[in-house]
Formats: sequence, structure tokens, C-alpha cells
Amino acid sequence: MIRRAGAAKLLMTTTIALAGGGTSSAADWSETLDANSYLAYDRNPQLAAGSNVADRSAELAVDGNTTRATEVSQLTITPRISITRYERDSNLDITTGSLAVSFVDNGERGQLSLAGQALTDSTLTSELGQTGINSVNLRHDAYNATIGYLYSISERLSWLLQAGGQVTRYNSEAERYGLTSNNYDSLQLGPTWKFSDRLQGSLVLEADRIAPQSGQREKDYSASVQLKRAITEKYSWRVSVGATRVDIPGSLGPPTSEVFELGASSKTERIQWDLSARRAVLPIGLGLLAREDVATLTASIAVSERSTLNLTANVIHTDPVSIFIYLAPEFAFQYQIYRGAAWGQATAEWQYHFSPTWMLSAAYQQARARNYSLTEWANGKQARLGIIWQSSRL
Repeated sequence: MIRRAGAAKLLMTTTIALAGGGTSSAADWSETLDANSYLAYDRNPQLAAGSNVADRSAELAVDGNTTRATEVSQLTITPRISITRYERDSNLDITTGSLAVSFVDNGERGQLSLAGQALTDSTLTSELGQTGINSVNLRHDAYNATIGYLYSISERLSWLLQAGGQVTRYNSEAERYGLTSNNYDSLQLGPTWKFSDRLQGSLVLEADRIAPQSGQREKDYSASVQLKRAITEKYSWRVSVGATRVDIPGSLGPPTSEVFELGASSKTERIQWDLSARRAVLPIGLGLLAREDVATLTASIAVSERSTLNLTANVIHTDPVSIFIYLAPEFAFQYQIYRGAAWGQATAEWQYHFSPTWMLSAAYQQARARNYSLTEWANGKQARLGIIWQSSRL
């Protein structure tokens, strides 16, 4: 199941990757192309409460990557398309397409980063864990863009200024279920200190705004302190702690919420893993800012020279949203406008490499979801078998 990524996270990931990568003496173009196809047996593929429907599905996905690198810049273009079709219930059919573009230019005293993504998918996947409204297969489109500039004052001190926007669109039928198209803007500012070759700290000040087509605008303001530490070349950890204040129209007591992120990673010859947990205030499809708890675990284990075991686990929990109306200094009442949702998924995949480009994939996936307006959890399972082709540099 596919989750969409925010523009700020896309930019941060791109910047870190490019800053740590090598450069070439002249412009260098490289392209890769990956394709995979799966046949799957699904139990409750829609993750509907109380359902135990069985179905079979087929998926075809194609990913591309084009990179142009010079001594000071890098441009990356990543298109993807995925088509999933079900044998019995065509209402569950999903077609997902995305195009991501990122650009980094390293100047003498600063680094300019640009990133953008266009995504079209279905509410069957986009609303899992956020609004919980996945009872219908409706089109969901998201477009985001971010620009950031990292200015180096000295070898140890730099400042980052970053601005981004996200446009989320649903079709008109989605309004019947409470989903509304919205625009989301974000601005970040803060210094970064390089205490040593292995320890880095940052202070991040952020302001965000969501403007739904149906509903009132909301704003939030946050401040957080971040630390990143590379214990060795193989092990590292990261931590971020802060607070976010949400300004909700009509509420005289805007709530303040703690936010954090904890993470650790390891990379050895046989095992690579990354563990992260975070709490943040993010936009959801109801045109609201809501607090989300997100946990992710990924691990890749080299079982033998030709086979690999990949393990992933993802959990998302979105808190209820309430407004507080003060009628007197010591008298107020709370009105809940959203009850919250949760989603979790665990996958084990075994891959056998026939050659450097061809491999066999066998996977088992178990998922659980709940819209807290309902009393019952939804459980789903999937077993799939597929063939993967990964090209080398073209």
C-alpha cells in the first residue's frame, strides 16, 4: 500500500543523499529502469470493518530514474506508474502514477535545493491511517513543491531557509464523505551546528497553514531541537524534540502539542535496518491539522549470496481533533470534529536473485485499520508472488 510523502521530507532526503554523494568532473547522464509484476491472493483488500471477502489481484509497476550530475549540481527525475486489477471486484482497481523532480546546486557558500512531486492515486490508500475514509474508490491527486537554501556562515555553522506548498485535490463525490480539497503551505527557518565530524545539531522554527475549500483555515507554529550522531561508520541515531501550537478559528484556547522524532540505523555487510518513530502535526484530507504518530521499521537481511529477506512495518495513528470554546475564564466545553483513525501494516518479502537484473519475489503482508467513528477493526492479508527486473545503468 502506498503512502504519499510531504514535500519537506522529499527535499530533506534528496539534500542529504546528494550532499553525501560523489560528483563528476563533467555533466554525466545516467538512467535506470525497474519493472515488476505480481499475482496476489487478498483477504479483505479494502480493509473494511467486518469483511472477510477473498479476491485475487495482479499488479504491474514500472519505475524510472534519470540523473544528470556535474561537479556542483545534480538533477534527478523519477517517474513511476503502478496498475492493480482485481478479479472479482473491479471497484477496487487502482492506477497510481507519480513524477518526482529534484535539483541541488552547490555554490561557494551555500546550497540551493528544489524538489517537486505530482501524484495521482486512490482514496483506498491515501486515507489509510489519516482520515480512515477508504470505503470508496475515489481519485486523489497531490502536488507539492519545495525550495530551500542552506547558507554556510562558517565550517561549523549554517542556516536553512525552506518554503513549500502542497495542493490536495479530490473529486466532487468525495465531499459526501467529508473529504475536501485543500492547500497547505509551510515555512522553515533555523541554524545547524556541526559540533564534530560525527555530531550535528539544529534548531528549526516552522509555520504552516492549511486552507480547505470547505471549512476554515488553520495555522500552526512549532519549534524543535534536533541532534544527529554517527556512532561509527555503521551505526547512527537521531532525535528531535519540540512543541507545536495550533491556531483553530472559533477556539479561544488553541492546543499545544509536543512533537518528537527518534531514529536509529545500522548498515553492515549482511544486515541493514532503520527504525524511526515520530509525532507531528500534519494536514489530513478533511481539511484539518491533526496530530499523527508514525512508526516505521525497515530491515534487509542477506540470507545467502543470492537471496535477501526484507522486513517492513508501518504504523500510523491520527488523534481526534477538537475545538475548545471558552464561555467564561473558568468555564469551557470541548467539541470533537474528528474522531481519529489508525493503520498498521507488516510485510515479509523473500527475494531470490537469478542474475544481477532478474529476481523472484515471494511476500506475505498483514494489515489492520480502523476509523474511530466505527467500533470494529478491519483486518486484511495478502500473499503474493512476482518477478522483478532491475536494470543496471543504461
